[in-house]
Amino acid sequence: MAMELSPTPAALLIEGGAGCGKTERLVERVASLLEGGATPDDLLVLTATPDAARALAARLAARSVAAARVRVTTPRAVALELLGTEEGRAFSGRSGRLVTPVEMGFIMEDMKTCGLKNRRLKEMLKFFYRNWTELAEGADGQGDWLLPGEETQVHDLLKDILGFTGGILEPEVAAMAVRFLLASPEALTAAQRSCVLVDDYQMLSRASQHLANLLARDSVTVAADPAAVVQVFESYPYGEGVGEFTQANGACERIVLAESHRCAAATAAAMRLRTEIDEDAAPLACADEAPAADSFTALETADPAAEIVAVADAVEAALAAGTDPASVYVLTFRPAWTRSVVRALGARGIQAAAPVEGHLYVGDYRDLDRCAPARLLTALALVADPSDALAWRCWCGFGDYLANSAAFADLRTGATAEGKPLAALLDEVAAAAPAEGFPGTGIGRVLDAYRAGRSLIDTAAGLEGDTLVDALAASCDLAGEDSERAIGIVRALAAPSPDDTLAGDDAAALAQRARRRMNAPIFECDKGSVLVGGPEHLAGLSPDVLVLAGFVNGFFPVRDYFDASAMPPDKQQLTRATDVRRLYATVGKAGRRLTASWFTSIDLVGAEQLKLEIGRVRLRRGERIATTSPSIYLKKIEPAEDQSA
Repeated sequence: MAMELSPTPAALLIEGGAGCGKTERLVERVASLLEGGATPDDLLVLTATPDAARALAARLAARSVAAARVRVTTPRAVALELLGTEEGRAFSGRSGRLVTPVEMGFIMEDMKTCGLKNRRLKEMLKFFYRNWTELAEGADGQGDWLLPGEETQVHDLLKDILGFTGGILEPEVAAMAVRFLLASPEALTAAQRSCVLVDDYQMLSRASQHLANLLARDSVTVAADPAAVVQVFESYPYGEGVGEFTQANGACERIVLAESHRCAAATAAAMRLRTEIDEDAAPLACADEAPAADSFTALETADPAAEIVAVADAVEAALAAGTDPASVYVLTFRPAWTRSVVRALGARGIQAAAPVEGHLYVGDYRDLDRCAPARLLTALALVADPSDALAWRCWCGFGDYLANSAAFADLRTGATAEGKPLAALLDEVAAAAPAEGFPGTGIGRVLDAYRAGRSLIDTAAGLEGDTLVDALAASCDLAGEDSERAIGIVRALAAPSPDDTLAGDDAAALAQRARRRMNAPIFECDKGSVLVGGPEHLAGLSPDVLVLAGFVNGFFPVRDYFDASAMPPDKQQLTRATDVRRLYATVGKAGRRLTASWFTSIDLVGAEQLKLEIGRVRLRRGERIATTSPSIYLKKIEPAEDQSA
């Protein structure tokens, strides 16, 4: 049976639409608590994303010296800290760290040994993940939510693999932390704060919502917009949690905000989108100080190159008018557009920043020449912790078509039977193997890789920083362009950030920084940079100027939306609902100007590569040109007399 939310002695809900000042009310609440005698250590502020945490921390710092000392972070960060303690590791039986995108590929390869087809397996895993986030396992980690037979067997296999390798998946981290705190009263008492405040509560998973409430000893304050249930950082945001919060706290005080402080165009667009989400939604009114009605700009251009120029022109004009660069956000729907906008602004001398790439292009682990960055990152993890079972699993899987999954299934069985960690078992098997090894077999390939890894660890002993990365690249036999690219990627991922509190250049510090960036990419820039990124990074930010770049069909919504054979009506309806929520949660943030840009044509090859929705194809000077259309959602955000579309 799923867990129920525990009540808190005092509870406050701040509810309102996009741009209504919910975050500012949280800032005022923090200031009020501090003025009332609370110390910074008594308070904990939780946000939906790391970028939102940085922005909110800056607002608190501007408020007072005491407010600047209040910790602002994410539930995931708190959960990982709890599970990374000695007691947390003992409780979970895991290493206390998240699985990275590189490592997830090998776990998936091991999961394929269950025999399910890939599509069926992925759908089943999504079912598991959602139920984990919604605490279906219960306080004891059990529950009756799985059907006997195939579901239970596959779920048991996944848990066995995770227990064997020691990694934690993102959808289970908050739920695991909740169970840990419920099982350990001492850990709960140590982790609790007198007052916990949560921003964008509806963007958190149910497990993270429960974690936030558990951490609050005396009072909890949450800010929420029930219409903005969108996935930005955590899997499966739980919109029903707002209702659960008020039900669990029967005497909950409620503040409803109905005036938007953003520009008129943003407020009107947000209201139209909000009405589609909930036709009974209360209207949003423009606050008296909100900018005037002429705050929307449409930029229609002939082709992508012209659009990038137009976007750069719009940004340059905003800066020339006195807008703070950090208050300009160019929202892009594809990484290619992010890179193009950053380059275009840089060519004009405008400093621009995109989130540090978190999802590494892993490459093909079957071919050693096509996964150089992943191999180098795994080598770094081994040097950082020679007992890291997950790193050994990956290291010994590179270069094999099935990542040596059959051999590791046998090793997992042996490790479980003998109660030994993977590294110890590999040591034992390698010592007992004949001199000629087991050529041509799965275990032979694993042992060869294991011995090479041990040699690599010895070679890198005592090295730090760039010298360490270069030595590892040499030990991995990387050369030429592959070596240069891999070294560049790893150095960027492992470099200290401007406000990094993790000191040191040893292997452990480099590996930790690299994992953090792969799992939680954020903006890393000074206050003089224009921000360029996707919708997920806009959560918690309030830009004065918001530009939607590449606002075309195919980018948003995706091309499959227009193909009934690829997306049946029920899925199309779900996709539109998700898109509308995402757009509502973004456009309502434009403080002074909302701009949408798009292009009307592109070469056919480019259109296919970008998966754009093509209107028709025509020849122009011998080249096939595809026509494109602005997003179907343009009518929802542009001011017009007829908004029926």
